Amino acid sequence: MNQKHDFKLMKSKKRFSFFKSGILSMVICLGVQLTSANATTTNIKFVLDETLQSTVTGTVTDESGTPLPGANVIEKGTTNGTQTDFDGNFTLNVESGATLVFSYIGFQSQEVAVNGRSTIDVTLAEDAAALDEVVVTGYQVLTKRETTAAVSIVKAEELAAIPSGNVEQQLAGRVAGVNVITNGQPGTQSVVRVRGFGAFGGNQPLYVVDGVPVLDIGFLNPDDIQTTTVLKDAAAASIYGSRAANGVIVYTTKSGNRQGRTQINIDIQSGVTDPNVNGSPKMLNPQQMAEYTHLAYENNARANGTAPQYTHPQYGTNPTPSFPDYLHASYTDANGDPVSLNGIRGSVDLAQIRASYEANPGGTFLIRPNLQGTNWYKEITRIAPQTRASLNMRGGNEKGSYYLGLGLQSLQGILLENDQQRYTARFNSDWDLTPWLKIGENLQVTYNSVRGQTGATGGLGIADDESEILSAYRMPTVIPVFDEFGSYASTRAGGFNNPRNPVRRLKQDRGNDVAFDMSLFGNVFAEIQPLKGLTFRTSLGGQYSQFNSLNYDYIYLGDSEPQASFAFQENSRYGFQWTFTNTVSYEKLFGKHKINLFGGYEAINGAASPVTRAQGREVQVRATSGNPISTDLDFVTPQAIGNEVPQSFIFSGVNFSSVFGKLDYNFDERYYLTGVIRRDGSSVFGASNRFGVFPAVSAAWRTIDEAFMQNQTFFSDLKFRVGWGEMGNSNNVSPTNQFSLFGAAIDNTFYPIGGQNSGADQGFAATTIGNPDAKWETSVTTNVGFDAAFFGNKVQLVFDWWKKDTKDLLFPRPLPAVTGNYATAPLVNIGEMSNRGVDFQIIWRDNITEDLSFDITLNNSFLKNEIVSFDEELGLDFVDGGLNGNFGGNFRGLQPTRNFVGKPLSSFFGYQVVGYFNSQAEVDANTYTNDEGDVLPAQDGQGLGRFKYADINGDGRITPDDRTYLGDPIPEYSGGAVLNLKYKNLSFETFWNWTTGVELFNAGKWFRDFFGTFEGSAKGVAAFNSWTPELGNNAAAPIWESATNISTSGASNSWYVESGDYLRLQRLAVNYDFREIADNLGIAKLNVGFSANNIWTITKYSGLDPGVAGEADTRLGVDVGNYPVTPSYLFNVNIGL
Repeated sequence: MNQKHDFKLMKSKKRFSFFKSGILSMVICLGVQLTSANATTTNIKFVLDETLQSTVTGTVTDESGTPLPGANVIEKGTTNGTQTDFDGNFTLNVESGATLVFSYIGFQSQEVAVNGRSTIDVTLAEDAAALDEVVVTGYQVLTKRETTAAVSIVKAEELAAIPSGNVEQQLAGRVAGVNVITNGQPGTQSVVRVRGFGAFGGNQPLYVVDGVPVLDIGFLNPDDIQTTTVLKDAAAASIYGSRAANGVIVYTTKSGNRQGRTQINIDIQSGVTDPNVNGSPKMLNPQQMAEYTHLAYENNARANGTAPQYTHPQYGTNPTPSFPDYLHASYTDANGDPVSLNGIRGSVDLAQIRASYEANPGGTFLIRPNLQGTNWYKEITRIAPQTRASLNMRGGNEKGSYYLGLGLQSLQGILLENDQQRYTARFNSDWDLTPWLKIGENLQVTYNSVRGQTGATGGLGIADDESEILSAYRMPTVIPVFDEFGSYASTRAGGFNNPRNPVRRLKQDRGNDVAFDMSLFGNVFAEIQPLKGLTFRTSLGGQYSQFNSLNYDYIYLGDSEPQASFAFQENSRYGFQWTFTNTVSYEKLFGKHKINLFGGYEAINGAASPVTRAQGREVQVRATSGNPISTDLDFVTPQAIGNEVPQSFIFSGVNFSSVFGKLDYNFDERYYLTGVIRRDGSSVFGASNRFGVFPAVSAAWRTIDEAFMQNQTFFSDLKFRVGWGEMGNSNNVSPTNQFSLFGAAIDNTFYPIGGQNSGADQGFAATTIGNPDAKWETSVTTNVGFDAAFFGNKVQLVFDWWKKDTKDLLFPRPLPAVTGNYATAPLVNIGEMSNRGVDFQIIWRDNITEDLSFDITLNNSFLKNEIVSFDEELGLDFVDGGLNGNFGGNFRGLQPTRNFVGKPLSSFFGYQVVGYFNSQAEVDANTYTNDEGDVLPAQDGQGLGRFKYADINGDGRITPDDRTYLGDPIPEYSGGAVLNLKYKNLSFETFWNWTTGVELFNAGKWFRDFFGTFEGSAKGVAAFNSWTPELGNNAAAPIWESATNISTSGASNSWYVESGDYLRLQRLAVNYDFREIADNLGIAKLNVGFSANNIWTITKYSGLDPGVAGEADTRLGVDVGNYPVTPSYLFNVNIGL
């Protein structure tokens, strides 16, 4: 916090210029060592009247004497302040005639005049008003009383109660207006969206850690975080300009104390995660699968007008299926000839097969049927232990403070061979070298390793259809995990199509895929106060990271589509990004008028978004043959690699150059006005559009302080707020978007110009079509809200109505055919999008008896997202889902998402199912007459028991033009509720969160619920309710048959779209504070607790988890066996020394 001083400057009667002050602060920040304070520097001397300063220490407690950690202590009328430590202690340098304002969430604020005292102990009474708590914006520290913007604050104690080591996941349901999309896979980040989705990509918020902007925060230890502040509207976030359109989340890490003694805190959480096998989709057992296979043959024959043919190689040729003694045998006979047999009924030459196995274990298999059935989801999952532990130490003296934090996180995933290890070390300190000069640093080292990660985008994104979870629903239950010799069994056995043994893939392939990275993050800073109220600050921060990964695929010949050779890939990269920030602030009180002027310059080089890289280098080596690995991974032999494909990349990073300013004015602490402007330049854009200017203005009226409000008792506090502003976004723009690039490839640019037939000449073609005219996406936001407290400050309400209109949306423009199929389309500004919503938070805190208290917090958000328009020149009213064409066009013949004008982002798209064809007469009557007078079926592939689609355009037939909007994954309403009960030393917490008005596209049904898709692979129990004449339109799936066309499984339709609404008991916890034992042991604190997490979900969704919704932003809501969030049970111990 800033310290206030009067001073006289002496240097040959020359005044010390502000410019020299700024230069000095930079030099000190980069070069000075942390030594004892010295009032003299080279050629410059400050003579300070220190009699006007005093150091105040004390303790803040509640009425029962319990210390209040994190309570705010602010010198009234200034931004000078601090927070209490774990034991409620504080130290603050203030003016000797100052008044201190003490505040804490849930307690009445209290003002105490210093009057020359050096020790002030304060007891706060319970209260619901939280309007005086500190708001950290990254650049400034304000009180919430002074803010005119929409902000939300999550305190350290709230985050500490949440077991996840994923920092973003801890915000789920805790902040109104913030949606968190996550999964249960260790080592992954979450998708966080603040107030909707403003673009076709790059909707992630800006993260700021101790004043340094970063792309991701996976390196953070949650136990090091002091406060999390979410800046939701332009009035709060536009100070960050071009990177703030999607909101800003500011993390402030913990600091030391100036009490003169060291405090140590130990926190341990340990328990298990349950894969929830009983909650997984149910599959047909072997007998049921055989019977329904024969049912499909009978339905096929009925449709074709023929007699049934029972042709499955395992189930026999009779109408009643039976099982063989062996599903498969592959071996070399006594003559050295290969033998491959399926559906063996009777004995086999076991001695010969064993001899073959001993000679060639990789090519010999003997598989018996598992007649009880293999539960493949159970086989690939486990009860997974997890531990998170932290040790932190804080201390200091009147000259400075320090904080040391050590963290360990060890998580096993519910999937076999999937785990994460993360180690963190943080050191924060600040020191007063002189009464006018303060320096400090915030540094963290993180080592992280992840093994066996699945899914796209670092495990967070959409799974592919070869994922191990989806494989568990494709692998026939009659196949055992192992064959008779202990080798992995698989679909070498005929009749089961081409799924792969997911246990083998996890154990042999995924389990040996490792990624590990190390990063150094932080900043060093200096603050100079040459005049009272005037502060210069300079900060140099950044992050250095190094990443390595190894990926292996073993030879395995037991699949119907075998892995015929070893494959190996190694990646290594490093990157560095830096931020240099220089700011100046001036604060002055003129009677009842208070102003705060703030300005600065910032330069950034680094990764600005997921499609950009920090400056650095990457080296990649791939091999597609040879034997780089032995069965013992301690011995890797790279020299044996064949078909090596080395690649090397160099990145220069993205440059930002910014100037910004802010004016805060208030009159009599009743009327507040704030103006912000920032000018940003970014190297991702061409010269003509490189710079953007982003202004904002906001105001507030503290109505509670008006004279006409003084005699009423209903309101305890009331403030109205209004704000408007512009913010920019360039998150999904690659630096190469402005350039047209050329390259060569044998398939695309080589041509035998001379007509030779023995070779070809190298040519070049456009690989990227550049767009130098692309410019910022700009979001214009409006916010109207109020903060209020009622009933003697027992109830608090924060309400905001807001809208965000984004123009100049960037999206790949469709290219004409003359460009060929080699070039990547450029991003162009082609559209507009709108988000509107309401956020509100209600807090009710009260005492039932003297010993029993409670608090209830409700966070609620309503959201409406809509694509307003596309560029008229393009003549489009939609673009298909999948940025740059990824995923959108073809997923096993489906096209699940499309972006429509007038509909939300990533809307689902396809045919509308109106029922089934329930009789042959209905099939025969569904016709149309073409222009030649021919009478034809109105729907391709129509047949008895198949889907019947709506004729949307009314032309009498079903064509691709009848595909329509089917729903969308954007939640209309989401929220969370926390109930805390406290009786003496015992506390109890429940936390619920929910989402409504959301649909999901359950692509996993394509594999499970149609017999004809990968015929022979495992199928789900939807078969029990597949179409029959008796079920008619009440059937859960079409007729059980082999046919695949648009009337069955061949097209996206509304049958895949399910409600994703859910209500989840996120947390149930009990904690006991053993104060007496702690006192007897001579320690400060001993808390023991237990929590159960994600233990109950109410939903109609048939997939594993309605909260796991694919990949943002244009593939949102598509579930292809994505990694679920499952229940966990944890014990926790917290010890203070």
